[in-house]
Amino acid sequence: MAIVDQQQKADIKVTSGDDAIVYRVYPEIYRHINYAQKMVHVEVVLPGVKKEDILLKTLPDWFHLSAKRPADNMEFSADYNYGVEIVPEKTIAEYFNGLLKIRAVISDPLEKAKEVKL
Repeated sequence: MAIVDQQQKADIKVTSGDDAIVYRVYPEIYRHINYAQKMVHVEVVLPGVKKEDILLKTLPDWFHLSAKRPADNMEFSADYNYGVEIVPEKTIAEYFNGLLKIRAVISDPLEKAKEVKL
């Protein structure tokens, strides 16, 4: 279930009037960590959002999501932890029919380690 935070229009600093975001919604998010395949799969439910209205930024341990639905004065917003450290450069996202799918590769801390000869 999504959490809704209603804001007063007077509190929002938007110059264009009636298109101000009034509702901030925390979307439903599902995460699955597959340690055997070294992958994290995240699904975010964003009904009625257009692909071009989605902003997704990722860091090694969490991501920021903002998805606006101007017709309803609504914005889906979330800062979510992957649960493991990932490689941001290898992260892939797809959006289709209101479902954002994020696939991220789990970071291997020994990937760049040097072997020490004894």
